[in-house]
Amino acid sequence: MDIEKELTWIENAIEELSKTAEKDGISWRASYTPEDQKGTELLKAWMEEKGFCTYFDEVGNLFGRIAGKKEEVILTGSHRDTVKNGGKYDGALGVITAIEGISALYQKYGRPEKTVEVAAFCEEEASRFPTGFIGSSGITGELSEKDLNEKDDDGITVKEAMEGAGYYKEGVLPQKRSDIVRTVELHIEQGNVLEYQKKDLGIVTSIVGVHQGYLYFEGHQNHAGTTPMSIRNDPVPVAAELISKMSKWADAKEDRVVCTFGSMSLEPGEANVIPGAMKITFDIRSVDQSLLEEAEALLAYLKAANGEKIKIGIEYLVKDDPIRMDDEGIAIMQKIADEEKYAYMLIDSGAGHDSQLFARYFKSNMIFLPSKDGISHSPEEFTDIRRSADGYRLLKAYMKELAW
Repeated sequence: MDIEKELTWIENAIEELSKTAEKDGISWRASYTPEDQKGTELLKAWMEEKGFCTYFDEVGNLFGRIAGKKEEVILTGSHRDTVKNGGKYDGALGVITAIEGISALYQKYGRPEKTVEVAAFCEEEASRFPTGFIGSSGITGELSEKDLNEKDDDGITVKEAMEGAGYYKEGVLPQKRSDIVRTVELHIEQGNVLEYQKKDLGIVTSIVGVHQGYLYFEGHQNHAGTTPMSIRNDPVPVAAELISKMSKWADAKEDRVVCTFGSMSLEPGEANVIPGAMKITFDIRSVDQSLLEEAEALLAYLKAANGEKIKIGIEYLVKDDPIRMDDEGIAIMQKIADEEKYAYMLIDSGAGHDSQLFARYFKSNMIFLPSKDGISHSPEEFTDIRRSADGYRLLKAYMKELAW
């Protein structure tokens, strides 16, 4: 009966929290905005109602704390921000299940041996500012002055947005927290592997490495009708050939790497003008570091092998290595799941998460729940918490093992 009450509270909380993100007919909880403030106030109120002491850090992460007999902290939760026109579950489900799960453990078992904190991290998605992971960067001490100077589409810097929302009052970059010994994040899968395999939960083993950036192609702008094909310096065919070669390379790797060219722009971008320049984005991901290195080498080779007519430039914005989740944590989760006969599988994460930053400094693990039809970052995003109740139970059992 208790689990039914907990699941009902989680379902209702998801719906109520989603209403705080509504603005101008779409859902978007961008960091340090009025929508973020509304959502954070609601989460804070729930934490306090359920026995947590709450506080904010310098960058705006919200924490609910239950002091244990020891100062060592077991941290759980997820991000509270969303992409523009996103869904209800991404990030939010991890925060809300953590609040309810830890509250239920506290009510049943009393004060934990180790201190437990539930967190709602800010700006993981990079939907307002270019880089993202601001909240987790603050916790790990990776936040830099360069990060603070990034601007949103309105020219507002991260620092200005933080200060406007009432954070970053001391004006000092946060240092890595020394009290955290483990982290665990429950999250929706954002893919369809679990659903396809008919599994109710996934124990995450690795998070992909990401190489992301821009490719620049410089040619010569000219008239589309009067310039023969033989004397053109058109960057588009060169870009198309590169895209084709990179895509064929990735396709031959049997789903061990993905390669995406998600955005492109042409100058001047007119139907009757041969473009003078072209810019495209690239996003290459794999849990195999050697494949990321191979992709980097292939891009460099294609650049060097290109003729003199078109100049190619490569700019990397992100070069994140693959991250392995903590093996001891995986083993503990597997033992629990096997004993309880949960329908689970070991799974890699193809998306980035705050946990990939935490794993560089703390023992970190993740639990995935299925996304219906593999849909995420969409209003159609849905995770059935009742179907995935075993994932919630696993989170509770794991936290009990770690902290109680």
